[in-house]
Formats: sequence, C-alpha cells, structure tokens
Amino acid sequence: MGFGDHNLNLPDGENFAPSEAKVKAMAELLSAEPFHLGVPSSNRPAWDRWKDHAVGRYWIDQALKKGPEYTKRLSNELIIESSQSESRTAYDGTNTKVRERLVAMTMAECIEPTGKYLAQIEAEIGAFAGLITWISPAHDFHGLNVSGKSIDIDLYSVQWAQLFTTVDFLLANRLSDATRVLIREQIEQRIFAPYRQRIESGQDIYWWVTCNHNWNTVCLNCILVCALYLKEDLHERAWYLALTDDLIEYSNSGFEKSGFYTEGMSYWGYGFGNYVIVSELVRGATNGQINWLKGPLQSKMALYGLRMEVQEGLFPTFADSLFALTPINWLTHWLNNRTDDDPERNRTTDEEIDPFHDQEKQNILSLMLNMFHTVDGQKAYKLQYGYPGHEWFDDVQFLICRPSKDAKVKMAATFKGGHNGVNHNHNDLGTFTVAIDNKHLLCDPGSETYTLRTFSPKRYHGDLLNSFGHPVPIVAGQLQVPAKDEHTAGYGSHAYATVLEESFSEDLDRVVLDLTKAYEVESLISLKRAFVYDRSNQGQVEVTDEVAFTQPETFETALITYADWTLNDDGSVTISDGDKAVKAIVSSDQGELEFSHCIIEESTTPTRLSWKLREPVQQARVKISVHPL
Repeated sequence: MGFGDHNLNLPDGENFAPSEAKVKAMAELLSAEPFHLGVPSSNRPAWDRWKDHAVGRYWIDQALKKGPEYTKRLSNELIIESSQSESRTAYDGTNTKVRERLVAMTMAECIEPTGKYLAQIEAEIGAFAGLITWISPAHDFHGLNVSGKSIDIDLYSVQWAQLFTTVDFLLANRLSDATRVLIREQIEQRIFAPYRQRIESGQDIYWWVTCNHNWNTVCLNCILVCALYLKEDLHERAWYLALTDDLIEYSNSGFEKSGFYTEGMSYWGYGFGNYVIVSELVRGATNGQINWLKGPLQSKMALYGLRMEVQEGLFPTFADSLFALTPINWLTHWLNNRTDDDPERNRTTDEEIDPFHDQEKQNILSLMLNMFHTVDGQKAYKLQYGYPGHEWFDDVQFLICRPSKDAKVKMAATFKGGHNGVNHNHNDLGTFTVAIDNKHLLCDPGSETYTLRTFSPKRYHGDLLNSFGHPVPIVAGQLQVPAKDEHTAGYGSHAYATVLEESFSEDLDRVVLDLTKAYEVESLISLKRAFVYDRSNQGQVEVTDEVAFTQPETFETALITYADWTLNDDGSVTISDGDKAVKAIVSSDQGELEFSHCIIEESTTPTRLSWKLREPVQQARVKISVHPL
C-alpha cells in the first residue's frame, strides 16, 4: 500500500502453494466447465429484460457519451511521465476514463447487441498489449516495472485483467479470435505466470499476499475471476481456488472481532465490495458448497455499513475516508437481497432501495451480482436495523452516539481511540465529531487527494493526516506520533490509547481514554481525555482533557470544521451549515486561553479553530462544551 511494504522471501523449501490434497478436494467441488459470475450476452432473455429498464437505458446513454472519447488512452509516454511526477492525477484520470468507457461500451453491447462498439472495444484492449506495465506508476516505487526488470501485480493490473476477462466472457465469439487470444496471452504473461512462480518458489512473493487490507481482497478476487474462467484445465482452476481459500484469511484478519474495519467506510466499500464478489464467485463455482458469507465474522463484516451510519446519510470520516460519502446501497444490504435459500434468513421487504445508485462507480462484477444474483432481480430491499443509541466497538475503541428517537434536535457524535498503526492511518487518537441531522459541523477532515507523498515516508507531512488536522491536543508543541518523516507500513502501533472508563445509559454515554502514549514528550506524565455525550433535553457533548507534566509546558486543543464559524463576544464559537448550528465553549481553570484559527492548506481546506493556554502549565484541565442552537 505504501512505503515499507516489501515482497517476501521464505526460508528454503517453504512456499504458499496449496497442498495437493486441498487442490484435489477443490477440484471435486468445481464443475468440469469454467465459471464466471456474469451471463453471456448471447443469453437474450436474461439481457433483454434490462433493455427498457433504467439500468439498460443508462448504459446505452453512457456508451453514446463515452464511446467517442477513444483518443484518450493509457500510453507508455504517460506511464513514464507519471513515474517521474509527484502527482497521480494525469495517470489516474486517464485510467478511470478508459475503464469507464470500456465498461459502458461492453454493457451497451450486452443490452443492445448491434456490434456498434465491438471494433472500439477490441482497439481499447489491444492498446494494452503494447504497454510496458499495467501497474500504476505510483506503485512502481523503484521503477522496476517501467524499466522492464520486474512484473509486479497491483490493484490496477489485476482489475484490468479482470475487466478484460469479463469482456471476453460477456461478448465471447462476438470478439475476434485475435483479441481473445491476446487477452489470454497478456493475462498469462502479466498475471498468472509471475504470480504462480512466486507463490510456488517462495521467493519475492508479492507483499499483498499476506497483508490484511483491501489489496489482499481485491487482488485475490480479480485473479480468481480470471483463473476460474480462462484456465481450461480443472486442476489449474482448483489450484487457484485452493490458494485463494488459504490467502483470504489475511483479509479476514483485517476485520476486528466486532466486524469493525479500521480503513473506514470508503475502503470498506472497496475492500469488502470485492470480498462479497469473490465470496459469491466461490459460492457459485462450487455450487454453494463453499459459502464464506455464512461465517460468523463475515456476517459482522457485512453489517459494518449499517452500523456506521451515524444518522441518515451520515457516516464517520476517519482514516482515508471521503468526507462526502455516498453509501453503497447494494453492498450495505447485500445479505438481504442475495440469492439464498437459507431457511433461517429473516429477509425483509419493507423498504425498497436502488442497488444501482451511483452505478458508474460500481465494479462491472457488482453489476453482474445485482442484475443476475438477487432474489427479486430488479428490486432490492433494506436490511432492517434498529440503530441503537450507542455503538461501542470496544476492540478498536470507537463510539457512535445517536440522539433519542423522539429528539427534536438530532445531534449525534463519534469518539475514537485505538492506535496510530492501522491501515490508512491518520494520527487521530482522541478525535471526536459532532453532527446535526446529516451535517458534519465538528469533524474529522477525511482523506487527502492521493499523491506520491501519501504513501511515502512523508505521509504525515500532510496536515489532513497528521494530528494538526484533527481535533486533538498539541502537547508541549508536539503532534502525535508517528512524526512527520516516520511513516512506513504497519508502523505506529506504539502510539495508542487505553480505555480508563466506559459507561452507557439511556441518557448518558461516557468514555475516558488515556492518550499519554500518543505523544513522545519526555516531561508528559499523563494525558486523559473524557468524552461525554448527553442525549437528554436538546443534547450536549463535553470533551475534557486533563494533562500533567514534570515541568511547565504548553498545551493546545482544537476543533476542525468545513462549516461556517463565528467568534462570539463571550469567547464561544458558533459553527453553522445552513440552518444547522452548534455553539462550542472552550474553558480552563488553569489560565487564560488564546484563540487562533487557520485554513489547512491541503487538497481540501478545513478550518482549524484552536485554543492554547497563554502560559506553560505543569497541570491543567481544558473543557470543550458543545450544544446545538
């Protein structure tokens, strides 16, 4: 995922290849013919029912709009230029346009098989044969792929392989023999051969094979899609299935026992979205004999999207989550709509949803799932959930507080502990947010726009990622660790919070964290942060810091917002977005507080409101009180 992710070399004689016994067992579960989740375009009854549906009309329209843009393609010149640049924008933008165009034209040819786009589809695929690499230049840290010294596999290359495989399956012999041969040769050369060689040799194994985040899930999914369809030999297909069944355990370990995903909602949509696809792929290929989503952990993983909804349409923005997040309807409610004859499933059909919302952002395989692998076909329904007053994930120290169901003012809040070594980490121990209805008023700023800096040792130079951009203290002039030049994959778990108190009731939720280990300050004795959410009356949030030093030191606290704000005559601050507003009062018995503010000049520009004790202190208590207006 970034700097510090190194390929693996196992001791002599060791590798990750599945045992022959397991391969044989998997072969007995597979059918004699290759498998794919889609339905070939030659199956006209299956596809014709979508022609007059909004989904069919959408893709016909998208092909008309995007098809003429064929002049903008990935090229070796762009790859080389991007490999020498700090910016990912040019390459990623072109990559997205080509993918969207190819998906749109393929879907259009399935819905209306006129042949209008076949030549362009073949030209798009053919252009990839001449590329020096299919991986993103941002992932070619040492230039080994651009120079031709290595064939690495990354998120980009496997997703291209999966898309070409799916196009081949959907259009089949409507494509020329030359294009179909090229697809197989290129995927063999760029995916199958280097992957299997490294797995079986135990040397230079791709680092993502054992990582516990979205890379493992996405790469395993895409490679298995290719193998189960392109590999004609049953034993070979069984080998890839057995290997995936082994390695998916690393993805499982990326979820906590509670089902919490520390990468946040955006990457849950990406990572778990691929997890659902590969799960349904395996279930389909084995005729239901392997059904990962029935596991107790997977059931909790699937509920994460529901449980993270703070209020209607509002989600936490910690880690590299998008600040303005659109929920993924189909994924959030998949367990309620997947084809499943389990008699114990309590399926609900009370409230209809659109599983194709934001379909332009969906993986083509998620489209296949929702078109051909749901109970009601063209309809989907919400999975009912009670949304309790609080959700406390004790294994990661994350709290969601919701107002009472009859509250006149819907003020909600979140509070986060944990450690600073998680995937897509931000240095944010003790961060909290406050929202009214679906408006974040006091917030976590969310992800930055990715550059080469984002996953380099300089990750925490970014003020959206280090603790300066979060509503947490600056202690003796120091930000939370890891420091600005200390990022490397997996580093930072030595900076952690400890739960000192926790209590939850109908009216009051309270959690106290010890944040001492979040800072490397020699004179710091202790730093405690108490978070209290009071849902009685109109609601209130109080955050109180108690700090002690061996000698006088500076102490500062902050709030982060994208909303409008006003400093009032009494020293309080009003934060507002339209007709939603809160007042924040920051106070201390240990001396006068100096107010300051600044715009964080990064890819997004939240405002940092800060209060600093005018004089150094040996001990202090600083309280932030927030209530709705």
